[in-house]
Amino acid sequence: MERLICTGKEGDFLVIGGQEFNHLKALRVKKGDRLEVFCEGRLFLSILLSIEKGYALCKPLEEINIPLPKPEVNLYQCIPLELRLMEEVIDRASQTGANLLIPLVCKRGFQKLSVVEEKLERWKKLSLASFKQCKRPKPMEIGRPIRLYELEAKEEVSLVLDNFSAEADIKSLDLTKRSYGVLVGPEGGLSIEEVETLKSKGFKPLFLRPYVLRMEMAGAVATALIMNLAGKS
Repeated sequence: MERLICTGKEGDFLVIGGQEFNHLKALRVKKGDRLEVFCEGRLFLSILLSIEKGYALCKPLEEINIPLPKPEVNLYQCIPLELRLMEEVIDRASQTGANLLIPLVCKRGFQKLSVVEEKLERWKKLSLASFKQCKRPKPMEIGRPIRLYELEAKEEVSLVLDNFSAEADIKSLDLTKRSYGVLVGPEGGLSIEEVETLKSKGFKPLFLRPYVLRMEMAGAVATALIMNLAGKS
């Protein structure tokens, strides 16, 4: 069943307009077809009532409540010097089940917070697009960027991916917890000082064997492993 994002309401009906309307037409959806429509943070099973000039109207039939997967994995991603790589990070993290992505400013990454904040709306749209494609219960949230030194360990298990650490691999983790935080460095990795600071705050270094992964792949791999292995160790 196709999934679309509503762009407004008309009485009790959901409006599909703009780019979403173009997407609806490309899908060749017809009057009377059933759709999943996401509106104001809720997902509805809906029926397409009419296709007008520039928009379509859908009638919600019932709310769709899909249980959230467990555990909760929050990804803390250092912003790469090549900002375009964040788009790959967002798509992959969303597909593998991350609940939240927080962009981080670190020593070897992109530094200008004002520029990053201008990208947030686009990144949120990418998260919505992934939500439609992979049938998540809700879109992955994109948080406001912060500096790495401001970050505190909030989840039950807080991890920092570290290619130079032999302290822990995925098999050594306690995978019975309800929440995990995963911090990923930029291209070239975090500095020794940054890793030590994170360790002092309760972050546990983790090495994903057997090879060194690209920045845009590492967070998604860690998320996928935790989501699939939790509760089965």
